[in-house]
Amino acid sequence: MEKKVVQFEEIHSNAAGIDIGSRGVFVSIDGEQVVNFKTFTADYQLCCKYLKDNGIVSVAMEATGIYWMTLYEMLEQYDIEVCLVHPMETQQVPGRKSDPKDSRWIQKIYSAGLLRESIVAKGELKELRMLTRERLDLIQMGSTYINKMQKYLELMNIKLRNVISQIHGASGLRIIKAIISGERDPEELLSLCHETIKTKKRDDVIKSLEGNYHPTYIALLKENLYLYEQHQLSVLRIELQIKELLDKLNRDNKQIEVTSPARPARHHNPAIPELHSTMVQMYGGVNLTTIAGINDSTMLRLLGEIGNDMSRFPTKKHFVSWVGLSPKNKQSGKMKKRVKCNSSNNAGLIFRQSAQSLFNSKNNAIGVFMKRLKGRKGAKVAVKAGARKIAEAFYDAITKGLDYVEQGTAKYLEQLKQKELKLMNALAKRYNFLCLECQPVT
Repeated sequence: MEKKVVQFEEIHSNAAGIDIGSRGVFVSIDGEQVVNFKTFTADYQLCCKYLKDNGIVSVAMEATGIYWMTLYEMLEQYDIEVCLVHPMETQQVPGRKSDPKDSRWIQKIYSAGLLRESIVAKGELKELRMLTRERLDLIQMGSTYINKMQKYLELMNIKLRNVISQIHGASGLRIIKAIISGERDPEELLSLCHETIKTKKRDDVIKSLEGNYHPTYIALLKENLYLYEQHQLSVLRIELQIKELLDKLNRDNKQIEVTSPARPARHHNPAIPELHSTMVQMYGGVNLTTIAGINDSTMLRLLGEIGNDMSRFPTKKHFVSWVGLSPKNKQSGKMKKRVKCNSSNNAGLIFRQSAQSLFNSKNNAIGVFMKRLKGRKGAKVAVKAGARKIAEAFYDAITKGLDYVEQGTAKYLEQLKQKELKLMNALAKRYNFLCLECQPVT
């Protein structure tokens, strides 16, 4: 019996598929033959020349770790359009996977127009993304040395962290440096604290500083303090580079006047002069800090992850889906299955962190909404739902060019009341009951 070959309709002509790894690159220009190149710079250049010589105008490849970045930039220099796709988009039948087969499959489905292109930051925005991510990594690595300093203080039974909220704050660091220098008098150490601590926590601080000052633990405390301070210097150098890059990106928006007050982060606020004004100007004069959970530091991180061009997302739903905050649905007939939520990208994680900070808030509608949802669905679902609302407000603010207006808790609760009354009246009408409003008992 003669085999029947199923052909795809060609959407992208003169297209190739590339499977890239740490040691080799497999290229298929027709879905059949495969050519292998190594990952050295000279071999990347041979790969680009091979594609140009064969009349290739566009290629598709998976976003594999960081290996794709160098080849991506080189292909662009050769005027070859690159479609970067998520590995989930190119999955094949399990058990039949190999690098040559992957490159053939990628070429076929890309030529047929079945791949969705990932959004890739370019130029100065790409540099800003890398700098903001590196800054966050350095802050997280520095927390390791804070934990170790707490450990050695605890081993000496110095309970400083029980009375001071942060040992790496100004008062805590002054005390630690004095201890390393040989000071042991609790009264002298107390004098290094902020006036508020000396007034309200005097006795507790003195008690907390009575311990066993062991020389070995003091030495280890000194080493970890040194490493922590080196991380802080690295963060400052990164922030200086971010400032220089922001000045380049914002060179055409300086004429936008900013009158709104700054809203700095509570912790790890970037030491960048006029950050708030720069961020508002970068977003076309829109103050995104009016959205609950977003401050100047969040605006900086979102600029690095998303940019300020929202034309890539046709609707609000497209944007929410891209950041990984849209609800999932899987239905077959009458059966609705619960779907495990996909992980968010970095932008989605920022929105989740912003939503997490609203659980203790009493003055905004999103925080009250999350508290109500947490009682029924749990904290994880509530955070995702709150993050989705913040992402929707973010999209609306940029696309419509208007500051977000916080409706407040009272208005939200009033809207909730009217919704419940409407439902109650509908149920009463269905079952022939009459609803009457009673006056409150005094």
